[in-house]
Amino acid sequence: MRKVAREILITALLALVIFLAIRSVVHNFEVSGNSMVPNLQNGQFVIVSKAAYWFSDPERGDIVVFHRPGFGHGIIHRIVGLPGEKVEIRNGEVYVNDRKLPEPYIQGSHINRSAEIVPQNKYLIVGDNRYAASADIVARDDIVGKAWLSYWPLSEWGRAPNYSWKSVAMANATTLNPLALLLR
Repeated sequence: MRKVAREILITALLALVIFLAIRSVVHNFEVSGNSMVPNLQNGQFVIVSKAAYWFSDPERGDIVVFHRPGFGHGIIHRIVGLPGEKVEIRNGEVYVNDRKLPEPYIQGSHINRSAEIVPQNKYLIVGDNRYAASADIVARDDIVGKAWLSYWPLSEWGRAPNYSWKSVAMANATTLNPLALLLR
């Protein structure tokens, strides 16, 4: 009887250690509201990688969960402005250092925000649905992690719709310059 109790206790402790280890790396999150439509829907569940920024900084196009002080739960939006950049939002369109940011993933055009320099260690974050979203300056420390995988509903299963201008630039460079394909 003692041996069985000991095995149950060891198994329970091991399960707790594994659970805590996984929770320190990833976190599940339910999208609340319509601020990320058309890319994420109200009630959709995503897995957020807390480890995504352990060794690198957040990048423009990343969909992140962050905490807003005084707000009860996390918020999910997309990073559009990086530290030190001049950013302005006119009719829902983002301008970074006076150049319009190509955003094929947005919906709507009702947000405006005066030009400002994003402070060091902070990011300008806005939802994809520019009818229903807000634009916030968020401290690096308030970012929980990067949306990684959508898992519910099953019809939305797949990688989170993060967007990388680096990959777009590389694709454009290889399209314009076939030699770039050989040098990759």
